[in-house]
Amino acid sequence: MGQRVLTGFAGGAFIALVTYLGGSLYDFVFFGITCLGIYELSKVFFDNGFDYGALVNYFFAIALFIEKVTENRHFFDFFLFLYISVNFLIFVFNKKVTIKKVSEIIFLGTYVVFFMYHMMLMNNSKFVWLVYIIAFGSDTFAYFTGKIFGKNKLYPEVSPNKTIEGAIGGIIGSAILSLIYFNYLSINKYFYIIIFSVSASVFSMAGDLTASKIKREYGIKDFGKFLPGHGGIMDRFDSVLFVAPAVYYFVLHFL
Repeated sequence: MGQRVLTGFAGGAFIALVTYLGGSLYDFVFFGITCLGIYELSKVFFDNGFDYGALVNYFFAIALFIEKVTENRHFFDFFLFLYISVNFLIFVFNKKVTIKKVSEIIFLGTYVVFFMYHMMLMNNSKFVWLVYIIAFGSDTFAYFTGKIFGKNKLYPEVSPNKTIEGAIGGIIGSAILSLIYFNYLSINKYFYIIIFSVSASVFSMAGDLTASKIKREYGIKDFGKFLPGHGGIMDRFDSVLFVAPAVYYFVLHFL
């Protein structure tokens, strides 16, 4: 427990500092987190962190990183098209590649590379803090509410410890934190904010459950050992992956 708390505190402080400083450091850190996520899931899917399915996704991550730091945003749709097309062509012309393999590769690219890319898009934005507020706030409130009031299981086949009461507590808690932060930013579109906060909290839980289902299907406890007491990078950023796009598109289209 002491190791878990120490790692959580040190890791949280590091990410907070990187987010506060922003700039190239922030982009490099989240690019590194993306690559670690690719490596961990590739070990799960392909038993090899440098399988060709992993390499395709490393190149996809590099392409999006270059597109971001050079601010050539118009290349994104081209890179996405190229990524999907290459995977389809490999499937067609390589007899050893099955539809299952291609599905796992594209799942990895969507879940890790594309979703995490939205964290880089919010570099130097005051709204990036909402990702942490919702992802970690929802998780924390759900944990303590579940401990105190939890009786009815939420999804026992995937995550036996999660309860409906905990989920409700997580949603309410993250919504309150979001309202406080939006009030701090002097943004008072409360109708949109409440809908967004509830939806983003649900996305956070969906990210957590997605990671849990992957681990259950592949018979593993953690994605890795990079973070002592916590597991791998994917064990800590599973919720962030889903919340980041939700925050980005809400801010882009409704604020």
